[in-house]
Amino acid sequence: MRGGEVRRDTLVVPSGLHPDEVLALAERRAQSQVASDEVVSFVYLHGSRPADSVGAERIWRFSYRVTPRDDT
Repeated sequence: MRGGEVRRDTLVVPSGLHPDEVLALAERRAQSQVASDEVVSFVYLHGSRPADSVGAERIWRFSYRVTPRDDT
């Protein structure tokens, strides 16, 4: 897996969060999903849509690249 693997996920967050805050949450979520011998090399936000009819929450789609940890 030299080039890494791209994975996709979603987050549901309050609608008032700034994209930078959402990115930080996505980075934490991505890192929590990888094995101890892997590392998240980037996270990309794809966009969001309302999660409910009231507009209080948004669903953000994001992807991230996972690569093997280089322990050399």
